[in-house]
Amino acid sequence: MKRGYRLLYFIPLLLILYLLLDQYVFYTKAVFPPATVFSGKSIYNPYAQLDTSDAVVANFHAHAKAWGGLTNGKGSAQDIWRRYDSMGYAFHGVSQYFNIDTFNHRAINYVPVYEHGINLRKTHQLVMGATSVAWKDFIFPQTLDNKQFIINKIAEDPHALIVLNHPNMLNGYQVDEMKKLYNYDLIEILNPQAQSLPHWDAALSSGRAVFGIANDDVHNVLKNSLISRFYTIVYGSASEAEGLYNALKLGSHISVWAPKVAADDLAAKKRKIESAKKLLLSVKVLNETVHIQFSKAIDTIQLIGNNGKCLRMERMKNAISYQFTPSDTYMRVEFVIEDGSRFYMNPFFRY
Repeated sequence: MKRGYRLLYFIPLLLILYLLLDQYVFYTKAVFPPATVFSGKSIYNPYAQLDTSDAVVANFHAHAKAWGGLTNGKGSAQDIWRRYDSMGYAFHGVSQYFNIDTFNHRAINYVPVYEHGINLRKTHQLVMGATSVAWKDFIFPQTLDNKQFIINKIAEDPHALIVLNHPNMLNGYQVDEMKKLYNYDLIEILNPQAQSLPHWDAALSSGRAVFGIANDDVHNVLKNSLISRFYTIVYGSASEAEGLYNALKLGSHISVWAPKVAADDLAAKKRKIESAKKLLLSVKVLNETVHIQFSKAIDTIQLIGNNGKCLRMERMKNAISYQFTPSDTYMRVEFVIEDGSRFYMNPFFRY
Protein backbone atom coordinates (compact mmCIF):
# COMPACT_ATOMS: atom_id res chain seq x y z
CA MET A 1 0.00 0.00 0.00
CA LYS A 2 2.76 2.45 0.94
CA ARG A 3 4.52 1.68 -2.31
CA GLY A 4 1.33 2.56 -4.18
CA TYR A 5 1.17 5.93 -2.45
CA ARG A 6 4.80 6.60 -3.32
CA LEU A 7 4.06 5.88 -6.98
CA LEU A 8 1.33 8.52 -6.88
CA TYR A 9 3.98 11.14 -6.11
CA PHE A 10 5.60 10.42 -9.47
CA ILE A 11 2.47 11.06 -11.51
CA PRO A 12 2.79 14.89 -11.44
CA LEU A 13 6.49 14.58 -12.28
CA LEU A 14 5.74 12.29 -15.20
CA LEU A 15 3.08 14.70 -16.43
CA ILE A 16 5.51 17.62 -16.29
CA LEU A 17 8.14 15.53 -18.09
CA TYR A 18 5.64 14.66 -20.82
CA LEU A 19 4.68 18.32 -21.27
CA LEU A 20 8.33 19.38 -21.47
CA LEU A 21 9.19 16.68 -24.01
CA ASP A 22 6.10 17.47 -26.09
CA GLN A 23 6.95 21.17 -26.17
CA TYR A 24 10.74 21.22 -26.47
CA VAL A 25 11.77 17.87 -27.98
CA PHE A 26 8.96 16.43 -30.09
CA TYR A 27 7.69 19.78 -31.36
CA THR A 28 7.04 20.61 -35.02
CA LYS A 29 9.72 22.75 -36.63
CA ALA A 30 8.08 25.73 -38.33
CA VAL A 31 8.93 26.90 -41.84
CA PHE A 32 8.72 30.68 -42.03
CA PRO A 33 8.21 32.71 -45.21
CA PRO A 34 11.16 35.07 -45.69
CA ALA A 35 10.81 38.49 -44.09
CA THR A 36 10.52 40.96 -46.95
CA VAL A 37 9.34 44.54 -47.27
CA PHE A 38 6.17 45.67 -49.00
CA SER A 39 6.95 46.55 -52.60
CA GLY A 40 5.18 47.58 -55.78
CA LYS A 41 3.86 50.65 -57.54
CA SER A 42 0.41 50.58 -55.93
CA ILE A 43 -0.59 51.62 -52.40
CA TYR A 44 -3.12 49.52 -50.50
CA ASN A 45 -5.83 51.65 -48.88
CA PRO A 46 -7.56 49.83 -45.98
CA TYR A 47 -10.27 52.50 -46.08
CA ALA A 48 -10.99 52.25 -49.82
CA GLN A 49 -14.57 51.21 -49.03
CA LEU A 50 -14.97 53.67 -46.15
CA ASP A 51 -18.60 54.32 -45.27
CA THR A 52 -18.64 57.04 -42.62
CA SER A 53 -22.42 56.74 -42.32
CA ASP A 54 -21.90 53.21 -40.97
CA ALA A 55 -19.38 53.64 -38.15
CA VAL A 56 -19.92 51.38 -35.14
CA VAL A 57 -17.96 50.51 -32.02
CA ALA A 58 -16.75 47.09 -30.93
CA ASN A 59 -15.04 45.29 -28.07
CA PHE A 60 -14.02 41.69 -28.70
CA HIS A 61 -12.18 40.86 -25.47
CA ALA A 62 -14.26 40.56 -22.28
CA HIS A 63 -14.43 37.87 -19.61
CA ALA A 64 -17.37 36.80 -17.46
CA LYS A 65 -17.47 34.18 -14.75
CA ALA A 66 -16.72 30.79 -16.31
CA TRP A 67 -15.43 27.31 -15.60
CA GLY A 68 -16.99 27.35 -12.13
CA GLY A 69 -15.02 30.45 -11.19
CA LEU A 70 -11.60 28.93 -11.97
CA THR A 71 -10.80 31.72 -14.44
CA ASN A 72 -10.65 35.44 -13.76
CA GLY A 73 -14.04 36.90 -14.60
CA LYS A 74 -16.99 38.54 -12.86
CA GLY A 75 -20.56 38.97 -14.01
CA SER A 76 -22.24 37.04 -16.80
CA ALA A 77 -22.30 37.06 -20.60
CA GLN A 78 -25.66 38.81 -20.33
CA ASP A 79 -24.00 41.52 -18.22
CA ILE A 80 -21.37 42.05 -20.93
CA TRP A 81 -24.03 42.46 -23.60
CA ARG A 82 -26.15 44.73 -21.41
CA ARG A 83 -23.28 47.00 -20.37
CA TYR A 84 -21.80 47.43 -23.83
CA ASP A 85 -25.25 47.83 -25.39
CA SER A 86 -25.83 50.71 -22.99
CA MET A 87 -22.66 52.34 -24.36
CA GLY A 88 -23.89 52.06 -27.94
CA TYR A 89 -21.63 49.20 -29.05
CA ALA A 90 -22.66 47.14 -32.07
CA PHE A 91 -20.33 44.23 -31.27
CA HIS A 92 -19.29 42.84 -27.89
CA GLY A 93 -17.43 39.57 -27.79
CA VAL A 94 -17.59 37.34 -24.71
CA SER A 95 -14.09 35.86 -24.85
CA GLN A 96 -14.02 33.05 -22.31
CA TYR A 97 -10.91 30.90 -22.10
CA PHE A 98 -11.29 27.87 -24.39
CA ASN A 99 -15.06 28.29 -24.57
CA ILE A 100 -17.29 29.84 -27.23
CA ASP A 101 -20.09 31.54 -25.30
CA THR A 102 -23.45 31.22 -27.06
CA PHE A 103 -25.48 33.88 -25.24
CA ASN A 104 -27.62 35.74 -27.83
CA HIS A 105 -26.22 33.53 -30.59
CA ARG A 106 -29.25 34.15 -32.83
CA ALA A 107 -28.58 37.90 -32.98
CA ILE A 108 -27.18 39.17 -36.31
CA ASN A 109 -24.37 40.93 -34.44
CA TYR A 110 -23.38 37.85 -32.42
CA VAL A 111 -19.67 37.09 -32.78
CA PRO A 112 -18.44 33.66 -31.64
CA VAL A 113 -15.15 34.31 -29.89
CA TYR A 114 -12.85 32.69 -27.35
CA GLU A 115 -9.44 33.35 -25.86
CA HIS A 116 -6.89 30.65 -26.54
CA GLY A 117 -3.94 30.19 -24.21
CA ILE A 118 -3.09 28.69 -20.84
CA ASN A 119 0.62 29.26 -20.41
CA LEU A 120 3.13 31.01 -18.18
CA ARG A 121 3.98 33.91 -20.52
CA LYS A 122 0.38 34.70 -21.54
CA THR A 123 1.08 33.96 -25.18
CA HIS A 124 -2.61 34.21 -25.99
CA GLN A 125 -4.75 34.45 -29.10
CA LEU A 126 -8.25 35.83 -29.58
CA VAL A 127 -10.20 33.67 -32.02
CA MET A 128 -13.26 35.13 -33.76
CA GLY A 129 -15.72 33.32 -35.99
CA ALA A 130 -14.50 29.84 -35.07
CA THR A 131 -16.87 26.87 -35.14
CA SER A 132 -14.97 24.94 -32.47
CA VAL A 133 -12.19 25.40 -29.92
CA ALA A 134 -8.59 24.43 -30.67
CA TRP A 135 -7.47 22.85 -27.40
CA LYS A 136 -3.76 22.39 -28.00
CA ASP A 137 -1.38 24.70 -26.13
CA PHE A 138 2.12 24.71 -24.64
CA ILE A 139 2.21 25.64 -20.95
CA PHE A 140 5.87 26.60 -20.51
CA PRO A 141 7.56 29.65 -22.12
CA GLN A 142 7.06 29.12 -25.83
CA THR A 143 9.70 29.06 -28.53
CA LEU A 144 9.10 30.73 -31.88
CA ASP A 145 8.32 27.31 -33.37
CA ASN A 146 5.81 26.64 -30.57
CA LYS A 147 4.02 29.92 -31.24
CA GLN A 148 3.77 29.32 -34.97
CA PHE A 149 2.55 25.77 -34.38
CA ILE A 150 -0.31 27.04 -32.20
CA ILE A 151 -1.26 29.74 -34.72
CA ASN A 152 -1.33 27.14 -37.49
CA LYS A 153 -3.38 24.77 -35.33
CA ILE A 154 -6.02 27.47 -34.71
CA ALA A 155 -5.97 28.41 -38.41
CA GLU A 156 -7.07 24.89 -39.36
CA ASP A 157 -10.59 26.23 -38.80
CA PRO A 158 -11.21 28.12 -42.08
CA HIS A 159 -13.68 30.44 -40.36
CA ALA A 160 -11.27 31.58 -37.63
CA LEU A 161 -10.05 35.16 -37.55
CA ILE A 162 -6.91 35.12 -35.39
CA VAL A 163 -5.72 37.98 -33.18
CA LEU A 164 -2.42 37.94 -31.29
CA ASN A 165 -3.47 39.18 -27.86
CA HIS A 166 -1.49 41.71 -25.82
CA PRO A 167 1.94 40.76 -27.31
CA ASN A 168 3.80 43.05 -24.92
CA MET A 169 2.35 41.41 -21.79
CA LEU A 170 5.00 39.30 -20.02
CA ASN A 171 6.91 39.26 -23.30
CA GLY A 172 4.34 36.80 -24.64
CA TYR A 173 5.49 37.68 -28.12
CA GLN A 174 8.92 39.22 -28.59
CA VAL A 175 9.32 42.12 -31.02
CA ASP A 176 11.84 40.22 -33.16
CA GLU A 177 9.46 37.26 -33.39
CA MET A 178 6.89 39.46 -35.10
CA LYS A 179 9.24 39.66 -38.08
CA LYS A 180 8.70 35.94 -38.69
CA LEU A 181 5.28 34.91 -37.37
CA TYR A 182 2.54 34.62 -39.98
CA ASN A 183 -0.88 33.04 -40.69
CA TYR A 184 -2.75 35.35 -38.31
CA ASP A 185 -4.92 38.36 -39.09
CA LEU A 186 -4.73 41.03 -36.40
CA ILE A 187 -2.67 42.30 -33.47
CA GLU A 188 -4.27 43.59 -30.28
CA ILE A 189 -2.17 46.76 -30.26
CA LEU A 190 -4.13 48.40 -27.42
CA ASN A 191 -5.06 46.63 -24.20
CA PRO A 192 -5.15 47.98 -20.61
CA GLN A 193 -2.29 45.69 -19.60
CA ALA A 194 -0.07 46.14 -22.65
CA GLN A 195 0.32 48.44 -25.64
CA SER A 196 2.16 46.72 -28.47
CA LEU A 197 2.95 49.26 -31.19
CA PRO A 198 6.62 48.19 -31.61
CA HIS A 199 5.39 44.65 -32.28
CA TRP A 200 3.05 45.96 -34.96
CA ASP A 201 5.77 47.99 -36.65
CA ALA A 202 8.14 45.01 -36.56
CA ALA A 203 5.55 42.89 -38.39
CA LEU A 204 4.77 45.61 -40.92
CA SER A 205 8.45 46.34 -41.56
CA SER A 206 8.88 42.66 -42.44
CA GLY A 207 6.06 42.62 -44.96
CA ARG A 208 3.40 41.08 -42.72
CA ALA A 209 0.10 42.69 -43.74
CA VAL A 210 -1.69 42.66 -40.38
CA PHE A 211 -4.07 45.18 -38.87
CA GLY A 212 -4.51 46.46 -35.31
CA ILE A 213 -7.44 46.35 -32.92
CA ALA A 214 -8.12 47.70 -29.42
CA ASN A 215 -9.98 45.93 -26.61
CA ASP A 216 -10.90 46.51 -22.97
CA ASP A 217 -9.86 42.96 -22.00
CA VAL A 218 -12.24 43.48 -19.10
CA HIS A 219 -12.51 40.88 -16.33
CA ASN A 220 -15.16 42.73 -14.32
CA VAL A 221 -17.67 44.32 -16.65
CA LEU A 222 -19.66 45.62 -13.68
CA LYS A 223 -16.93 48.13 -12.85
CA ASN A 224 -17.42 51.42 -14.73
CA SER A 225 -13.74 52.35 -14.85
CA LEU A 226 -12.86 49.18 -16.79
CA ILE A 227 -15.15 49.57 -19.79
CA SER A 228 -14.87 51.77 -22.89
CA ARG A 229 -11.20 52.62 -22.37
CA PHE A 230 -9.94 50.76 -25.44
CA TYR A 231 -12.25 50.19 -28.38
CA THR A 232 -12.36 49.66 -32.13
CA ILE A 233 -14.37 51.78 -34.57
CA VAL A 234 -15.49 49.62 -37.51
CA TYR A 235 -16.73 51.04 -40.83
CA GLY A 236 -19.18 49.41 -43.22
CA SER A 237 -20.19 46.36 -41.19
CA ALA A 238 -23.97 46.94 -41.38
CA SER A 239 -23.85 45.79 -37.71
CA GLU A 240 -23.77 42.17 -38.89
CA ALA A 241 -21.15 39.57 -38.05
CA GLU A 242 -20.28 38.80 -41.69
CA GLY A 243 -19.92 42.49 -42.44
CA LEU A 244 -17.68 42.81 -39.39
CA TYR A 245 -15.36 40.00 -40.52
CA ASN A 246 -15.07 41.57 -43.96
CA ALA A 247 -14.26 45.01 -42.51
CA LEU A 248 -11.62 43.58 -40.17
CA LYS A 249 -9.97 41.67 -43.02
CA LEU A 250 -9.87 44.82 -45.15
CA GLY A 251 -8.55 46.91 -42.26
CA SER A 252 -11.54 49.27 -42.39
CA HIS A 253 -11.37 50.15 -38.72
CA ILE A 254 -9.50 52.34 -36.21
CA SER A 255 -8.14 51.47 -32.75
CA VAL A 256 -8.87 53.98 -29.97
CA TRP A 257 -7.29 54.64 -26.56
CA ALA A 258 -9.68 56.83 -24.57
CA PRO A 259 -8.55 58.93 -21.60
CA LYS A 260 -9.84 58.26 -18.12
CA VAL A 261 -13.03 60.12 -17.27
CA ALA A 262 -13.58 61.73 -13.88
CA ALA A 263 -15.83 59.68 -11.59
CA ASP A 264 -16.07 57.03 -14.32
CA ASP A 265 -18.99 58.89 -15.86
CA LEU A 266 -20.45 56.46 -18.43
CA ALA A 267 -22.59 59.16 -20.04
CA ALA A 268 -19.45 61.23 -20.67
CA LYS A 269 -17.67 58.18 -22.10
CA LYS A 270 -20.58 57.50 -24.43
CA ARG A 271 -20.59 61.10 -25.70
CA LYS A 272 -16.88 60.85 -26.48
CA ILE A 273 -17.42 57.59 -28.36
CA GLU A 274 -20.22 59.06 -30.46
CA SER A 275 -18.01 62.04 -31.28
CA ALA A 276 -15.07 59.79 -32.16
CA LYS A 277 -17.17 57.89 -34.71
CA LYS A 278 -17.63 61.11 -36.71
CA LEU A 279 -13.97 62.20 -36.91
CA LEU A 280 -12.95 60.51 -40.14
CA LEU A 281 -14.50 62.02 -43.27
CA SER A 282 -12.58 60.57 -46.20
CA VAL A 283 -9.47 58.54 -46.99
CA LYS A 284 -8.24 58.38 -50.57
CA VAL A 285 -5.12 57.16 -52.34
CA LEU A 286 -4.27 58.81 -55.65
CA ASN A 287 -1.22 57.37 -57.37
CA GLU A 288 1.24 57.13 -54.45
CA THR A 289 -0.29 59.86 -52.29
CA VAL A 290 -2.57 59.29 -49.29
CA HIS A 291 -5.17 61.99 -48.56
CA ILE A 292 -7.04 62.00 -45.23
CA GLN A 293 -9.74 64.46 -44.21
CA PHE A 294 -11.18 64.90 -40.72
CA SER A 295 -14.39 66.56 -39.52
CA LYS A 296 -12.44 69.04 -37.37
CA ALA A 297 -8.92 70.24 -36.64
CA ILE A 298 -6.87 67.51 -34.98
CA ASP A 299 -4.47 68.46 -32.19
CA THR A 300 -1.60 66.21 -33.27
CA ILE A 301 -1.17 63.97 -36.31
CA GLN A 302 1.82 61.66 -36.65
CA LEU A 303 2.76 59.66 -39.71
CA ILE A 304 4.70 56.50 -38.86
CA GLY A 305 6.79 54.52 -41.35
CA ASN A 306 9.37 51.76 -41.62
CA ASN A 307 10.50 50.40 -38.25
CA GLY A 308 8.24 52.83 -36.39
CA LYS A 309 10.06 55.94 -37.62
CA CYS A 310 8.13 59.22 -37.42
CA LEU A 311 7.86 60.53 -40.98
CA ARG A 312 6.04 63.74 -40.16
CA MET A 313 4.07 65.50 -37.44
CA GLU A 314 1.38 68.13 -37.91
CA ARG A 315 -0.67 70.12 -35.41
CA MET A 316 -4.17 71.59 -35.62
CA LYS A 317 -4.95 70.32 -39.12
CA ASN A 318 -8.25 68.98 -40.45
CA ALA A 319 -6.55 67.23 -43.37
CA ILE A 320 -3.21 65.67 -44.20
CA SER A 321 -1.58 64.22 -47.31
CA TYR A 322 1.51 62.13 -47.70
CA GLN A 323 3.32 61.04 -50.86
CA PHE A 324 5.19 57.77 -50.54
CA THR A 325 8.89 58.09 -51.27
CA PRO A 326 10.72 55.27 -53.09
CA SER A 327 12.07 54.04 -49.73
CA ASP A 328 8.68 53.99 -47.96
CA THR A 329 7.16 50.52 -47.71
CA TYR A 330 4.23 51.38 -45.43
CA MET A 331 2.78 54.33 -43.57
CA ARG A 332 0.29 54.42 -40.72
CA VAL A 333 -1.38 57.35 -38.97
CA GLU A 334 -1.71 58.15 -35.28
CA PHE A 335 -3.66 61.19 -34.12
CA VAL A 336 -4.63 62.74 -30.79
CA ILE A 337 -7.61 65.04 -30.20
CA GLU A 338 -8.10 67.75 -27.57
CA ASP A 339 -9.53 65.47 -24.87
CA GLY A 340 -6.50 63.17 -25.04
CA SER A 341 -8.12 60.33 -27.02
CA ARG A 342 -5.57 58.54 -29.23
CA PHE A 343 -6.46 57.00 -32.59
CA TYR A 344 -4.45 54.46 -34.56
CA MET A 345 -5.34 53.96 -38.21
CA ASN A 346 -4.41 50.84 -40.14
CA PRO A 347 -1.40 50.90 -42.47
CA PHE A 348 -1.18 51.92 -46.10
CA PHE A 349 1.41 49.75 -47.83
CA ARG A 350 2.93 48.98 -51.20
CA TYR A 351 1.81 46.02 -53.27
